[in-house]
Amino acid sequence: RLPPHPPREVRSAMFSPRRSTSASAQPLGVVDERGVLWKASRVGSFASTPEPGVNTIWDAITTAAKRYPAKRACGWRSVLTREMEPADGKSFEKLTLGPYEWLTYSELYAQIEAFGSALVSKTGLKPGEPIVIYADTQKDWMIAAYGAWRQGLKVVTIYSTLGEDGAQYGISQTEASVVVADAKLLKLLLKIAPDCKKLKHVVTIGSSDVSAPPYLSVHAMAQMTSSTAALVPPTPSKPSECAVIMYTSGTTGRPKGVMISHANVIALMAGTTCPTAVLMSDGTPLNSADVYLAYLPLAHIMELAVEITLYFLGMAIGYGSPHTLTPTSIKMKQTRPPQKGDAMALSPTVMVFAPAVLDKVYAGIKIKVANGSSLKQTLFGWALDDALAKYDKGGVGPGFLYNAVVFSSVQALLGGRVRMMVAGSAPLSADVQKFVQSCFNAPLRQGYGLTETCAATTLCALHDNTPSQVGPPQESACITLRDWEEGNYRNRDANDPAIGMRRGEILIGGPAVCLGYYVNERAPDADVVKRNAEDFVTINGMRFFCSGDIGQITPSGCVQIIDRKKDLVKLQQGEYIALSKVENALKNSPYVEVPMVYALSSKDCCIALVCPMHAALKSFAQQKGLPTDDMGALCAHPEAIKEVSKSCLGACKAAKLVGFEIPKKIGLVADTWTPENGMLTAAMKLKRNEIVARHKSELAELYK
Repeated sequence: RLPPHPPREVRSAMFSPRRSTSASAQPLGVVDERGVLWKASRVGSFASTPEPGVNTIWDAITTAAKRYPAKRACGWRSVLTREMEPADGKSFEKLTLGPYEWLTYSELYAQIEAFGSALVSKTGLKPGEPIVIYADTQKDWMIAAYGAWRQGLKVVTIYSTLGEDGAQYGISQTEASVVVADAKLLKLLLKIAPDCKKLKHVVTIGSSDVSAPPYLSVHAMAQMTSSTAALVPPTPSKPSECAVIMYTSGTTGRPKGVMISHANVIALMAGTTCPTAVLMSDGTPLNSADVYLAYLPLAHIMELAVEITLYFLGMAIGYGSPHTLTPTSIKMKQTRPPQKGDAMALSPTVMVFAPAVLDKVYAGIKIKVANGSSLKQTLFGWALDDALAKYDKGGVGPGFLYNAVVFSSVQALLGGRVRMMVAGSAPLSADVQKFVQSCFNAPLRQGYGLTETCAATTLCALHDNTPSQVGPPQESACITLRDWEEGNYRNRDANDPAIGMRRGEILIGGPAVCLGYYVNERAPDADVVKRNAEDFVTINGMRFFCSGDIGQITPSGCVQIIDRKKDLVKLQQGEYIALSKVENALKNSPYVEVPMVYALSSKDCCIALVCPMHAALKSFAQQKGLPTDDMGALCAHPEAIKEVSKSCLGACKAAKLVGFEIPKKIGLVADTWTPENGMLTAAMKLKRNEIVARHKSELAELYK
């Protein structure tokens, strides 16, 4: 029988760590006399450019093309076979993929120039006008964007999960005449095209047999990027001008267009490329020898900012998909021998994750270990214990032999070369952070930022493994906390011995803070105008964005996110859900009197509690022969829950909610919430905190 751990002398001699685990005792952030938190290495000033002469996104890619002409720039995998396989009464697309193919920086730049020239020649677009990109993450997305920036155009991003109404709103509000679209999204685009009055041109990525109406001109991107026509001179924007209008969900149901300038993006690059910003597992900075796997949505600021930065650094970026990431991913055709997923085929050194992806990795590894032999389980436990002991001291991974014998097969799933991972877009649980960092033997660093702050406002230091901590500000940002009296979060909490830290709403300042929300001057949206006035404030001459997140500043000068002021919740995969929007949809069910939608950033879905219309529910019960004399028992009956859930699903679909907005489970509450029992305000608004406290166990059960 194996002992629970190897003898101590064996562990000391054979399983020693390969790198230092000591964390720096120096403060990482400093709060000045005005209560503003800065990175300790740059108090009172901001980094605004990564190097002289790089002031716009076009400057950045031009610099990279000149500096790294023969180096690999972007890679992709061709689809060799595409077929439909039946399973569970449905058909699923299965792909066979080839190896990565590459463009050099010189070749990429040539395609960008050709596309930008063809774009303005074919469409007549002028500098400052918008072009919409409505496509999944791929090389052509970035070629289209860089080509647009070459000509001084504004790139409008709309992600596919925004839904019909959201896509139509973004195209119409910006009065875009050109949309670059995935061939697979053409059917939806053409459905909303009649309501997009200014739309005249569609550039297709990939082939499609969908016929466009005569008022739309359709252009193939492949022909535009390979055009040999004379180039149109570039007309790049000024740093202060808008580069991107990025649409993100709003509480009113209408998405908001966040205006991001070239200077915003360049400042973000300056903050993340300074010598101490992003260090790898061996303490060296990111460099042109690194390889990045791109698979997260480019219509989200995190992925877009990362790719623009890494192209500037001369890194090789290979494009993949969440559906083909590993050999067992949902779209991978099962072959013998198994074909490689994107990560194994690329062998990246750098990866960025949404917590939802890491949760699946965590669960998958644990299931595989549980199904293994008792010997494998024991060895895995020893290796994990060794790594976790070092994690608590700021270290990364287990000793050399543990890593080689136990964890190397796990690391092979991501290609075996990862030396840094970043998690962003939503909070990451402490258990998952410890487990993944240990198994993959590479630092997993959390960051914090928003679309309005051009992604990464903060990033954890290399050896800072404090759970739930998101690090100090980057060199292009600063943070101050605003008291939120209603929530009992105040700066003076630092003087309370029981708390000992400043607490309040996180306000973010610096050159990466966006220009504001887009307002069409010919048809201004009053709600957006109001949000611009409320969300962007000036304090002591500095402009800040009010995040709605509640944070505290630790003694080391780092930020921890502890609460949320708004009812807009970012789910684990990075999608925003507006609770009130979903509640308004649920109210259209004949069974719903008062709903409350509940979502955690650590989960990938929302749930809901519903106070039902008693009469309607009893009527259903009578038809089914269910007892109606006990409302509590009726609300707990599976048939009643099933009927109300079905009705709620129909109401959500009728309201055109997208998948992640629809509650995964519904719970019924017999006692209706009222102002009298303290669950509603006098204005009949939900007291969310009180409801959550009262129904804590029911909510936990629904999330199981």
